[in-house]
Order: sequence, then C-alpha cells, then structure tokens
Amino acid sequence: MQHDIRRFGGRVACLVLVALLAAAPARSGDKETAKRDADYEKIRDYVYDERYEQARAAAQAFLKKYPLDQLAQEASFWSCWATERTSEDYAKAFECYRAFLQTYPTGKWVDDATMEYAKLAKRLAKAGDPRGKAALESLRAAENESEEDADFKLAVLYALIDSGDDELARQSINELLKSPDADVRRRAIFVLGDIEDPASLDLLIGVAQTDPDPDVRRHAIYAISEYEDDPKVVDAMVAIMKSEKDPDIRRHVLYAIAEVDRPDVTQILVDVAMKDPDVDLRTAATYALAEVESPAAAKALEKLATDAPSFDMKRAALYALIERDDTDIVPLLKKLALSKDKSAEAAELRRAAVYALAEVDEPSVVAVLNEVVKTSDDPEVRKAAFYALAEHGGPAAVDALKVAALDTKNEELALAAVWSLSDLLEDEESGFFMEVYGKSPFEEVRRAALHCVIDAGGEATAPALGAMLEAESDNDQRRMIVWALSDIETDESVAILAKVAKSDPSRETRRIAVQALGAMGTPAAKQALRDLLKDE
Repeated sequence: MQHDIRRFGGRVACLVLVALLAAAPARSGDKETAKRDADYEKIRDYVYDERYEQARAAAQAFLKKYPLDQLAQEASFWSCWATERTSEDYAKAFECYRAFLQTYPTGKWVDDATMEYAKLAKRLAKAGDPRGKAALESLRAAENESEEDADFKLAVLYALIDSGDDELARQSINELLKSPDADVRRRAIFVLGDIEDPASLDLLIGVAQTDPDPDVRRHAIYAISEYEDDPKVVDAMVAIMKSEKDPDIRRHVLYAIAEVDRPDVTQILVDVAMKDPDVDLRTAATYALAEVESPAAAKALEKLATDAPSFDMKRAALYALIERDDTDIVPLLKKLALSKDKSAEAAELRRAAVYALAEVDEPSVVAVLNEVVKTSDDPEVRKAAFYALAEHGGPAAVDALKVAALDTKNEELALAAVWSLSDLLEDEESGFFMEVYGKSPFEEVRRAALHCVIDAGGEATAPALGAMLEAESDNDQRRMIVWALSDIETDESVAILAKVAKSDPSRETRRIAVQALGAMGTPAAKQALRDLLKDE
C-alpha cells in the first residue's frame, strides 16, 4: 500500500497512548489534538491487527466527530478498506470507495482507493452488476484523457478485445509496455487484465519482474492475483518476492500468495515469517497466514505465537488466531498469560495474551482470567485481566471484579476493578459502590466509587448520597456529593441540601449547597431557599 505505517501494538499500544496523553499537561487545543490523534491511532491499530469490524466502527465514529479534520481523508479510506474485508457484499465497499473518490478527487490516497475501486468494479461486472461495468468504462474513459496517442491506442485495444481478437490486442499491449511513460504502461496492464488467458499471464509476470517503475510492477501483481487458479501463479510470486527490492511490493506479493488455494502456500509463508531478513516482511507473512484456510496454517500460527523471532510477530500470530474458527486458542493464551518468564518480551506477550482473551467468545475465558488475577505476580498483567474481564462480561467476571474492588492491599488493582465494574453493573446495583466507598482504605478508590454512584443517578441515589454525606469528613468529597444531589430533583435531595446549607460546619460547603439548590430550580428547591432567607 502506498502509505505503509508500522503495525503498532493494537489494544495495548492504544491504552498506553491514552494514558500518556491523559498524564501530559496541555492546553485545551493540544488536548483536543491529542484526543483526535488517539482516535485515529485506534483506527490504524485495528486495521493492522486485522480487526476490521472494530476498524470500520472506529473510522465511522472518527468521521462523525471530526468531519472536516485533515485526517478525515485517511479515516474515510480506512472505513472503505475495512468494509471491503468485513462483508461479502462487494457493492457496499464499491459504493464506499466511489464516495471517497468523489469527495477526495486529488487526495494522496486516491491511487490506493482507485486500485481497490477498480478491483471491486471488475468483480461486480463479472457478477452481472451494471454498476461494475459502468465504473470500468468510466475509469477507462478517465485514463484516456491524459494522452491523446495512448487514448487512441487503448480505444483500439478495447475494440479488439470486444471483437474477440485477443491475440492482436495482446501484441498491441506489448508495444505499449515498451513506452517510456510509466503511466502508459500502467494503463496497458489494466487493459491486459481483461483478457485473462495464459499468454496474458506470462506477459504480466514479465512486467512484474522487470518493469523499472514500482507502481507498474504493483499493478501487474494485482492483475496476476486474479489468476489464482493457475498453477504457475504461486511460483511466479515467490520468484518475484525473492528478486523484488521494494518492501511494499513484497508485502503485496505475500497477500496475493495467501489467496491462492494450494497446499504449499502455508510453508512458503512460514519460511518468510521465520527466515526473511526484513522484520516487517516477517510480520506481514504472519498476518498473511491468517488468510489461509487450512489446519496447517493454524498450526503454523500457533508455533509462531510462541517461537517467532520478534514480539510483533508473536502478537500478530495471536490476533490472527483469534480471527479463525478452526482452532481453540484458549489453552495457548492461558499458557502465555500465566508464563513466569521474567524477560521484558515475555511480560509484553503476557499482556497481549490477556487482551486477546477478551476477544474470544468462550465461557472458559472468564475462568482463565480469574486465574490470572489470582496467581499472576505481574501487576500490569493483573490490571489487564481486570479490563479483559470487564470487556468479556458475565456474572463470573462481575464476581471476580467485586472481590478485587474491595482489596485492601493493592490500591492500583482495586481502582482498576472499580472502573471496570462501572461498565458492567446496572444503575440499580450502585449499592456495591457505596460498599466500596465505605470499606476501602484508599482515597482514590473511594473517589472512583463515589463517581460511579453519581453516574448511576436516579431518585434512589439520593438517600445513598445523603448517607455518604453524613459519614464523609473530607470537604472536597462532601462538596462533590452536594453537586451530585443537585442533579436529582426530588424532595429528598432538596431536604438534604437545605440541611447542609443551613447547618454544615464548612461555610464553603454551605455556600455550594445554596448554589446547588439554585441550580435545581424546582418549586421545592425555591421554597427551601425562601425558608433559608427567613431563618437568616
């Protein structure tokens, strides 16, 4: 792909990035930019981890939030890219790319989008969808506008193909492929791809191996990949990958190989993953294995998850396995998550395994995460397990998190458990957060529990907040409770605020209670304010 970006660490990298952004002091504008960048990084992480459903949702959320931002073009492209890979409805992705090209006709991602658009148009045309044929004709018309001489020759070529004289058309294309203009050669390949016979394939292989322009070679490889049933395709691709110097083209070759249904494809990709000197290409080969639907590919990925020469490859193998339906990944993830290896890479892999467990829809996952919480001696891994439990959900996950939230020895883990429970417990279950508020010895944990009670809201929350107010001695906490009561427009909350306004020992807290009554604006609140004036 034209704009290749290194694969970052999926969920883990995204969480670290958010934490760093939250910790850094910044002006309002800087914070907004940092939040936007974090939202965009999330899209890229999902794409490079091949979690396309999440990538599409994240891209669409980004575009809704930042429709005019300078990164909107990239987010739009990733939305189409992910749509193409999450649906067998080619028309949906086709329309996405068409809208993209209409919105960004001169953008820096136009070449990539046009290539995908053309590929989908060919598929639709083959399926009899008139939109595909119309799009191909439009693309060809657009190509023909750039050079008058090439325009005429290409028009002749299409006429020859339509008349059934493929041999003469191929001879003419061969002449165009000798043009010094790379754009003319690229367009000739586009026409050649419509002939689809063994002689045309041989011509495309020659171009992919020898053309001096990387973009022309890339287009030739795309055209070759359409011949996936021809036995010579894989051998040709392997030869191209060995001779090609451009790393981006080598990656394209890998994914083209992965789409070919041949028994030796798995071993070819494994050899690249384990032996190629280019670390990025090794990782790409690992991801490409995810596209191969065979037991051998699944076994190869399991081996790479433990024996690959880099952490990025191991993580790539883990997430590739998650996307497959032909293997039980839970035992492997459990082994990695509970590893006692003290190396830095093993620690990263433990966290990656825990986050991967959250993505596996199996009942046994909660038991594994519980075991991690109870037995792991790595605080970061245990914290990751809490977040994974929260994402997985279910009664067993809730029970485990409740135990951790009431932990009186580890403040950091108790805090993580409280925030995780905030997404799992229903509003009517907010009484548990009151229990944490009353029992926890840690100020940060108690403050988090208070926030959770406040967020629950509702009329039933007023008595709970009143009880917390009576027991609380910290003035900052008490003022927070006072403001929370102002959002609960009941007679009980008014009575509590009136009592605070009248008799609280802190003058500042009394003042805030008066302001809270004013903010409520209900008849009962107004009457309470009148009564306070009379008392004065």
